[in-house]
Amino acid sequence: MSELQDRLMADIRTAMKEKDTMKKGVINLLRAGLQNESIELKRELTKEEEIKIVQRELKQTKQSLDEGIKANREDIVEAEKAKIAIVESYLPKQMNVEEVKELIASLGISKDASMGQTIGVVMKEVAGRAEGKTVSQAVKEYLQN
Repeated sequence: MSELQDRLMADIRTAMKEKDTMKKGVINLLRAGLQNESIELKRELTKEEEIKIVQRELKQTKQSLDEGIKANREDIVEAEKAKIAIVESYLPKQMNVEEVKELIASLGISKDASMGQTIGVVMKEVAGRAEGKTVSQAVKEYLQN
């Protein structure tokens, strides 16, 4: 069992003892996603694959939050914000635009490089530590300056 799965198991036990149904539900959702992917691939997941699955869940939760905001449903908005905080706790510390731009500079990417190629290189480097939207914005700013 991976480090993330061990942590999820420990946290679900804690959530059950504390009767924290929100956290328990989110953890079960993450565990199911990891397990389904593992079954589909017929092998253990790599750390990068696990991070991608957690990020996918985070993205879906953020979309639900946006829909709740559009529908003026404060109950949904609060619930989704709580879920986002729980899901984010299972991801590596996320990089901001400035940190990504520093990484681009440290990789020695020239200002006349194509945006698509640069994003591809940077996404491999950040591997789960930054969302695609953040990388795209950082690359755009870096190449324009």
